[in-house]
Amino acid sequence: MSISTEASPKLAGPVGPKHPLPFFKYLRVSRDNFIAGLHEGVFRERIHERKFLWFRSFIINDPTGIKRVLLDNGSNYVKADILQPILGPALGMGLVTSEGEIWRSLRKLIAPVFDHRSVEGCASMMTEATQALLARWAALPNGAVVDVHKVMAALALEIISRAMFASDSTDMAEVIDQSSLAYQTEMTFSFWSVVPVMNRAWARYKERQGRRIVRDMDHAIYRLIGERLDDPQKNGLTDLLARLLAARDSETGAGLSSREVRDQVVTIMMAGHETTATALGWIWYLLSQHPAEEAKLHQELEEVLHGRTPTFEDIPHLRFTRMIIQEGMRLYPPVHTLSWRQAVADDEVCGQCIPKGSIVWVVPWVLHRNPTLWENPERFEPARFSQERSAGRPRFAYLPFSMGPRVCIGATFAMTEAVLILAAIAQVYRLRLLDGHPVEPQGLVTLRPRHGVRMFLEKR
Repeated sequence: MSISTEASPKLAGPVGPKHPLPFFKYLRVSRDNFIAGLHEGVFRERIHERKFLWFRSFIINDPTGIKRVLLDNGSNYVKADILQPILGPALGMGLVTSEGEIWRSLRKLIAPVFDHRSVEGCASMMTEATQALLARWAALPNGAVVDVHKVMAALALEIISRAMFASDSTDMAEVIDQSSLAYQTEMTFSFWSVVPVMNRAWARYKERQGRRIVRDMDHAIYRLIGERLDDPQKNGLTDLLARLLAARDSETGAGLSSREVRDQVVTIMMAGHETTATALGWIWYLLSQHPAEEAKLHQELEEVLHGRTPTFEDIPHLRFTRMIIQEGMRLYPPVHTLSWRQAVADDEVCGQCIPKGSIVWVVPWVLHRNPTLWENPERFEPARFSQERSAGRPRFAYLPFSMGPRVCIGATFAMTEAVLILAAIAQVYRLRLLDGHPVEPQGLVTLRPRHGVRMFLEKR
């Protein structure tokens, strides 16, 4: 195994083209890896436009323009129709895919499920699951090799499954894991999605394919919902599913239908485990390449925890731990591209006319590397998220959880989970990248490592 001593090692990433690719080649490259189709100039432009016949799209790479799209004139930018065949079969009318009054009602109903009290109540379960992982690792020889991305995915899925389903979590975790992996692999875009007439056939095909992938998951979730509704004793559970079933509108008293509960469960499960796991996988990779920053992490853990298991109350004191996670999500944002939005009416963003019907993208992978916003954007520098260095940064320059009214409802849950997992594991182990192992970020639905992240376990 090897430890990098470079001040600023070259980080894993695709070698993008120097100039814009022809449209169909761009679609072909993007289908396999969205971020690989982005040419060098995109990272410096405030707005980048692509045209193909009547199809126009814009990448907004300026905080003022992003604020216009996500907040100031957010009602003019709705989820693009092109997304429905991809996301609809899995997420239905969940918070990610719904719009307008439906979204506002759902957000109001579901917000208490992720309030401070609920997240605090889940913290002990997060540390219990992490301690169980450490116990399994303790049985392995020093220097054992693990795929840390897969391990973090299994851990995050166990945590969100226990939070969502309590005693039913084991069976549900398995079926959701299988469905989620197949969905990411198969539900990708094609150039047929923008070809007139053919795009309708493509949409029908994708919708059928998506429903087939989630069929077993749907059966399991509906069965569990039915059992909860039929069994008064199970109604006494306090997991997230129970809270969704008990949620009532404060004005009308209406609750969620079984279908609506199902859609929220799938949205929370898929988003809740995949994004956290992906972030942690990249963070372990980054720490393996930056021993000086890793040493600062170890020092903070020793000063704050003194070898004990971290708790929810420790989180405000684990400041550098949090900065490492923030910087990791800057360089490798799990959601590399926010949901595509479509202009309802003509608008102007940063002096650029955005015609009605145009697709607008906000791409954190690009935004977080904009050299006009971030000094040395390719470097891993957790201290850039200190209070002093963050003070003058535009609010919409950093979007790992989106921003505005549609900011991720589970952001606090995710950050709490990431801090507790990182702190608990880093007290016991250093993780070292396997010599010669290829590390390549692949932009699918999330920013996954194409070949995993195989690492040595080194006990501290």
